[in-house]
Amino acid sequence: MKNKLIKHFSIVSFMLMILCVQSIFAQKRTVSGIVTDSKNEPLIGVNVTIKNASTTGTITDMDGKYILDVPSNSSVLVFSYIGYSSQEVKVNNRSVIDIVLKDDMQALEEVVVVGYGTMKKSDLTGSVSSITSDNFKLGTDLTPQQLMQGAFSGVNISQNSGKPGGSNTIRVRGGTSITASNDPLYVIDGVPISTSAGVNQSNIGSSTTDFFDQEPINPLSNINPNDIESINILKDASATAIYGSRGANGVIMITTKKGKAGMRQLDYSFNLGISNVAKKLDVLTGDEYRNTVSELGLTLDDKGENTDWQDVIFRTAISQNHYVSFMSGSENTSYRASAGYSNQNGIMEGSGMKSANARVNINHKALNDKLKLNMNISYGETNSDQAPVSNTVGSEMGSSMLYEAYVFNPTYPIYDEDGDYYDVPPYRVNPASFSKELLDERATSQFLGNLTADWNFYKAFTLQVNAGYNKNTINRNSYISKSNLLGNGNNGYVTVQKLSDYSKLLETILKYNQSFGKHNIDAMVGYSWQYFYSEGQTTKAYGFLSDNFKWYSLAAAQTVESISSYAESNTLISMYGRVNYNYADKYLLTATVRRDGSSRFGSGNKWGIFPSVAASWRISQEDFFQNDIMSDLKLRASFGITGSQEIGNYNSLSTLGASTNGYLVGGEKITIVLPQQYTNPDLKWEQTAQTDIGIDFGFLNGKIRGSIDYYYKKTTDLLLSVAVPSPSLITTQIANVGTVTNQGIELDLSFDLMRTKDFAWDANLNLSHNKNEVVSLSNGQWTGDNMQVAPCQGQGLSGTYAQLIMPGEPIGTFYGKRFIGVVDGVEQFANDGESEVIGCAQPDLTFGLGTNLQYKNWTLGLNFRGSIGNDVYNCTANNLAYLSNLPGRNVLKEAVTSGVNRDQAKVYSSRFIEDGSFVRLDNISLGYNFSLPKLYISNARVFVSAQNLFIITGYSGADPEVNSEISRTGVAPLGVDYLSYPKARTFSMGINLSF
Repeated sequence: MKNKLIKHFSIVSFMLMILCVQSIFAQKRTVSGIVTDSKNEPLIGVNVTIKNASTTGTITDMDGKYILDVPSNSSVLVFSYIGYSSQEVKVNNRSVIDIVLKDDMQALEEVVVVGYGTMKKSDLTGSVSSITSDNFKLGTDLTPQQLMQGAFSGVNISQNSGKPGGSNTIRVRGGTSITASNDPLYVIDGVPISTSAGVNQSNIGSSTTDFFDQEPINPLSNINPNDIESINILKDASATAIYGSRGANGVIMITTKKGKAGMRQLDYSFNLGISNVAKKLDVLTGDEYRNTVSELGLTLDDKGENTDWQDVIFRTAISQNHYVSFMSGSENTSYRASAGYSNQNGIMEGSGMKSANARVNINHKALNDKLKLNMNISYGETNSDQAPVSNTVGSEMGSSMLYEAYVFNPTYPIYDEDGDYYDVPPYRVNPASFSKELLDERATSQFLGNLTADWNFYKAFTLQVNAGYNKNTINRNSYISKSNLLGNGNNGYVTVQKLSDYSKLLETILKYNQSFGKHNIDAMVGYSWQYFYSEGQTTKAYGFLSDNFKWYSLAAAQTVESISSYAESNTLISMYGRVNYNYADKYLLTATVRRDGSSRFGSGNKWGIFPSVAASWRISQEDFFQNDIMSDLKLRASFGITGSQEIGNYNSLSTLGASTNGYLVGGEKITIVLPQQYTNPDLKWEQTAQTDIGIDFGFLNGKIRGSIDYYYKKTTDLLLSVAVPSPSLITTQIANVGTVTNQGIELDLSFDLMRTKDFAWDANLNLSHNKNEVVSLSNGQWTGDNMQVAPCQGQGLSGTYAQLIMPGEPIGTFYGKRFIGVVDGVEQFANDGESEVIGCAQPDLTFGLGTNLQYKNWTLGLNFRGSIGNDVYNCTANNLAYLSNLPGRNVLKEAVTSGVNRDQAKVYSSRFIEDGSFVRLDNISLGYNFSLPKLYISNARVFVSAQNLFIITGYSGADPEVNSEISRTGVAPLGVDYLSYPKARTFSMGINLSF
C-alpha cells in the first residue's frame, strides 16, 4: 500500500509539472503608477502586492506613487487600503498602471459562503464566522481542524488524541443533545459529507480481546489545508435552518481553491517536522520504587534495573509533507490541480500515518457567461499503524501500551536472558512488546466529487443543478502475536474489519435576483435528494501455527470466534426556500423554510418543517449617522428552528437480530433470533429553537472591527436512550425525552494595529461564554431523574460513574464525594461521604488570540488558545495515586507524598477533580519572504515553526484538553482523562515556492 501511495503521488506530481512547464518562462518588468481616491487625491501607504505572493510588494509614497518589479506580464497586482475596496489588475504588458480606489470598507464587501449560495458580509442578517486562506495561520497546520482551532468565537475544537490523524471534538455553541450526535454538518464545495464510516461500531460486534481504540475516523482527514480557500461556520438558526434537520449543531462550509482567469501559477511546499511527547507522567523511578517498597516492608521482585518505561515507548518522531499545485485559466475556462503526500511518525513506538491526496477543480463558462459549469473531484488514501492505546485505565490484562508504561516495575529489564521480552504472567505485559507483537493497521480512502451547472436562462432567473457523490472505505487488520502474553493463550488472535459507506446527492435550485431602485430581492427555492448506504463485516479468529499467517490467511486459524456483518441505508428528501430583501443597503430581511423527510423516523413523524426569520439595520448607512470614530454599525436579530436526525437508521422500527452466543438444543449449538428493539412510530426529530441578537461594528475606518452576539438555544424532544420497563426482552430504546438549553455571549475583534512602509501588525481576539443546562429528562410517557455517565476505569473503581446528568445542572457535571483531607492515613469526605456536585467539565470562558507581524520581508505569527473554569477528572491519577498498587504496579510520586496509607482503597472523589483551565501557544512561526526572478520564482518563503510549544495550566495530568468519542454509556464523556494517546510538541522547518 505504501508503494501504491508513493506511485499515485509521483504520477500526479509529474503530470502537474508537465502542465506548468510553459508557465515558468516569463519576462521580468517594472510597473509604476499613482493611486488616488474618487476625489483624485493621492492615497499614502496603499499596499501594492503581487497576487498569491502578498509579501512581495511595496506601498505608495507621499504622492500616492509606487514602483514595483513584477515577474511576468501575466502577474496580477492587488491594491489594498484600509477603508477602501481592494482592486486586482492584470499587468498585460503595461509599464504604467494608475488606480482609483473606491471608498468602501473592504471588510463589509467580503463575500462569505452560506447555505446554497454566497452573500456580501455587509448583507448578512445571521451569525456567520469566516476565515480565508489570506487569514490562515502562518505555521504548519496538517488538518482543517487545526486551521479552525482558536479562530472562531462560539466554536470549541479539542483534539481527542495526539496520534497522527486523530479525531477532534467540535462543538458550535455548546452541545444540544445527550445521546445523539453533537457534531456539526460539514459541507464541502456544496456537498454535505457523510461521517458515518468507522463510527457505527455497534453493528459489527466486539470482543474483550479486541482492545484496540475504536476512535472514529476524522471526517476531514483527506482534505489538504493547502487546498482550502475559505472556511465559513454558520452558527445561528437564521443561517443553519436552510439545512433543516441537520443544522442544529451548526454547519461548517469548506470551499476549496479554484483556478483564475488570466493566471498561471505553480506552487510547491515542503516541511520537515520533529516531534516529542509534550509531557510525561511523574511516576517513581527504579530507585524510588525500591526505597518505597522497602519502607512499606513489602517484598520486591527486584531485577536490578532502573528502566524508564515511558522513554521506552516514546520516541522522537520525524514527519515530512509535500504539496504541489498548478492553476491556469483563460477567459472561459480555468482549472486548478493539486497533490499532497504526508509521512508522519507517531511519538509512540509502532504508530504512524502515511497519506496521499489529489484534487482537480475545473470551471467553465459558456453561452456568453450565462452557463457556468463547475467540477470538483478529490481522492485521498491514508495508511496508519495504530499504537495499542485503548482509552482505558487500570485493565488487569494490560490492554494499553501507555498504561503498562506507567505501572510496569521499573526495576525490570526490557529483555530476559533469552532475548525475549520480559513479561510477568498472568497480568503484566512488557510495554516494549506492544509495538512489535500487537499490530493494528488501518487503510482508509475517501472520494468526493460534484458537478454543478448554473444557467441564467432568463433575466433575473438562474437554474442550478448540483450532483454529488461521496464514498469512504476503512480496512482494518489487527493481530496479537503468539509470543505476546495477551495472545499466547489463543496462539495468535486476529481481527479483520471492512467498512464502507457512500452517499449520493441531487439538488435542483431556482434562483431569482432583481433590483428595483433601492430595493433588491434575492430569492431561491430548491429540492434535494440524498441517499446514504453503509455496510461492514468483522471476522475474529485465533489459533495459528505461525505468526506469519496474521490476517493474510484466515483459513489457517484453528477457530473462527465470530463473523458479523451489517448493511443499512437511509434517505433524506427536502424542499427549501429563502428570501433576502435589501432596501438601500440599510434594512435587510431574511426568511427561510425547509421541509425535510427522513426515513429514520416513525411513520407519523417522517416530515418536519424548519423555519427562520432574521432582520438587520445598518445604522451607519443612515444620513443622520455622522461619526468620525465609528465607521460601521449594524444591528441583527434572528429566530429559527432547526433539527437533528443523528440516530440509527432503524430506531423507529421493530428489529430482530441473530444472537452472537450459541444455545444448546438437543445437544447441538444453534443460533437463535431475538428482538432488538420495539416499534416506535412516534419517534421524531430533536428540535432546537434559537434566538440571536447581534451587533457588528467598526472604528477608525475599519482599523478596529468586530461583532458581539447573544444567543439562546432550547432543544426539546431529545433523542435519548431510555430504560424499557420490565418485563421486557429489551432493556433500552430510543425515544423523544427531555430538554436542554444553551445560552451565551460571543465577541470577535480584529485590529489593524500599525501599518508603515516597512512594518505591519494586526491581531484578532475572540471570547466565548456558553451556559448549558439540562432542563428535563422526562415526557408524558418516559420519566427519569438522572443518568449516570463517564464510568470510572480501573481496579477498585468498576461500577462507579464520574458524572451525573440531571435537571438543573449542565451536561458534564461531576458527582461524587467531596474530599476534605487526610487524617491518620485515611481520606476524609464531607457530609459523611454522601455524593454531591463536585465540578463541571464545561468551561466558563474560551478564547483565541492571534497576531501577525511583518517587518520588511520577515513575518512572525503567534496563535494562542485557552479555556477558563473547566474541571477535569484525572482518572489516570485516581488509579496511580494509591500505595495499594504496590508492589505489583508502579505509582505516581503523589501516592508517596499524599499521606494516604497503603490500606486505603481507591475512591472516586473531588481529590481527583482538577482545574483544567489553560493557555496554550498553539502555533508560532517565523518566516522570510523573497523572490528569485532569474529562477522564475515569483515568491519564496522559508520558515520555522513550533506547535504546542508551551501550555500554562495547573492540571497535573498529561494535558488538560481531554475528550473522548469512545462512549461507554451511550454518552461521550466530557473532561475525563481516560489515558489517551498523548499530545506532541512539534518543531518544523519548510519552504514555499511560487513560479
